[in-house]
Amino acid sequence: MKQNIINLVGIILILTLVGTDGYLRYQSDTRANKERVELQDKLTSELELSTTCEYKVDSLSIANKRLSAYETLTLAMVHRDEAKSDITYGVGDIVYLKSDSSRVIISDVLIGGGQYNYYVKYRVLFDDDTTKELIPELVY
Repeated sequence: MKQNIINLVGIILILTLVGTDGYLRYQSDTRANKERVELQDKLTSELELSTTCEYKVDSLSIANKRLSAYETLTLAMVHRDEAKSDITYGVGDIVYLKSDSSRVIISDVLIGGGQYNYYVKYRVLFDDDTTKELIPELVY
């Protein structure tokens, strides 16, 4: 009888240990599942953000590629406007030549040169429909 009680206590102890182990494993799996779900949600949100950023970068690079063909033209226009700011007469103005005081019309302003130096010339139209290129110092 004493042996039966010891066996019964041993079986109860083993069952208690197995039950406790199962319960602890269940709790740790539940916590791990919660953490796994939270990490999965974070990963999903980061992937969506990454996709959005890639789309924006791709769309900006497409727009930049399309507009980069006009970069040289834009720089030339800025250079032209800087050079044109120094002259006193514009296209369509009636001026006089210093050489013979004849009256001419400025038909075009020519600007050329490189990055560090440039020149400005007027293309003037005479009464007989001939044109000539003159530097700004030769008109008044």
